[in-house]
Amino acid sequence: MPSPLGVKLQDGALYIKGNHPTIDYSALEMLRETVKDASDDPSVRAISIDVSWDGVAEDMGNWPDRIAHRHPKGSHGPGPLVEQDTVRSIRECMKPTIALLSDQVNGLAIDLAAVCDIRYASKNLQMTDDRVRRGRTAATGITYILPKLIGQSQAMRILLLGDTLDAEEASRIHFVHETFDTHTFRKEIEERIRKIAKMPTRAWEIHKMQVLPQLDLPFEAAMTHSLGIRQTHVIEDRVEGMRAWREKREPEFTGR
Repeated sequence: MPSPLGVKLQDGALYIKGNHPTIDYSALEMLRETVKDASDDPSVRAISIDVSWDGVAEDMGNWPDRIAHRHPKGSHGPGPLVEQDTVRSIRECMKPTIALLSDQVNGLAIDLAAVCDIRYASKNLQMTDDRVRRGRTAATGITYILPKLIGQSQAMRILLLGDTLDAEEASRIHFVHETFDTHTFRKEIEERIRKIAKMPTRAWEIHKMQVLPQLDLPFEAAMTHSLGIRQTHVIEDRVEGMRAWREKREPEFTGR
């Protein structure tokens, strides 16, 4: 059976792309495991996930054995436990995560994009969340994440109306960070991903360790949390950054 994902490591960046037009359990399980393994792999400095999926498959395949004891038998069907685990694995990854959006990006694929740190789009993007129109609910974290990214009003527009957004509109509402011409998309985003992989990614990690938990904290609690993170985490690349600045040269960061 062909692999549900294509995965390659190049210049410190791990590129992940679906091999099928829709998402099923095997793709979700492989994505979850790949991201978890990459989180502990020092050779991986950044993770790129191509989320160009047209929603989930009609037949999601076999329920994973690892959570066989949690497979509900009711008529309402299985809950989105596999989907939640995958979204959670990306959110918990402290390395740079970059979502690539092109062609059709629908339903759960939006969740996977939203949970990444950075989102780049091709100008041929057509992004739609049609779950509500099919009588389904988005219970995979997007109702928490999306309003924090783009505000409640635009989140409700996407989740409840199922509007189709092109790249320009996705950029206007600040869902995607940058858009690219379709013909040069792959070349240009690889250049940006390489630059991110060469950054002091340990510093990136520590910023994420502050931003994500502090989304739900009062200001003074956030200040205390930041101080605790600062006092208990070392960035070795800080020395190289200071030295390179003094020597007026490009730094050579290690990600430590």
